[in-house]
Amino acid sequence: MNRKFIDIVPFYPDFLQSENYSIYKQKLNSIDNISEFALKYINHISLEKDYLILFNKNIEKVMMSNHESETISNQKFLNNANGDILIFGLGIGLIIFPLLNDDSIKSITIVEIDSGLIDLVEPIVKKYDIKNKLSVINCDAFDYYKICKSKYDTIYFDIWAIIDNFAFSEMKLLKNNYRPFLKENGWIDSWRSEEISNY
Repeated sequence: MNRKFIDIVPFYPDFLQSENYSIYKQKLNSIDNISEFALKYINHISLEKDYLILFNKNIEKVMMSNHESETISNQKFLNNANGDILIFGLGIGLIIFPLLNDDSIKSITIVEIDSGLIDLVEPIVKKYDIKNKLSVINCDAFDYYKICKSKYDTIYFDIWAIIDNFAFSEMKLLKNNYRPFLKENGWIDSWRSEEISNY
């Protein structure tokens, strides 16, 4: 399956903030303003386009956006998502919106550690959840497996602002912790996991 991402910028007001996060719209007017990771997708970048930015105030980094680097690097999830889905990391809902009206998706459970981010984003996503598929749980990805009681067809981890060796070690740990909650023939993966060998 080759699902398409949708433009979520119109779904959001110009500015939102919580204790730890800001969400705002920003026009990309120069490639000088994008990250090294995003530069890998230079051929897909649209200058003068409005993007939605999720900025983490604590680490002073962009945590998520709807930039082409994000849509392309999350396409594997969008193509494999099926049935009952468990996602770690709410972000701006980028990977959730295309699934809300998809009949092959039965449920979408999001585990997000930051309650302030939930307060900002969940009401926006729920507005478009006309089939009532979405539930958001305030919990740490590294703890939720201790209380998880369901099995899922799709499990996806997307909780990192920076992908490095430490993130790869966390990916392996999370995959091991949640594999028992994967249904037979299910799919489990992490954002940018293909960048580590033997994952």
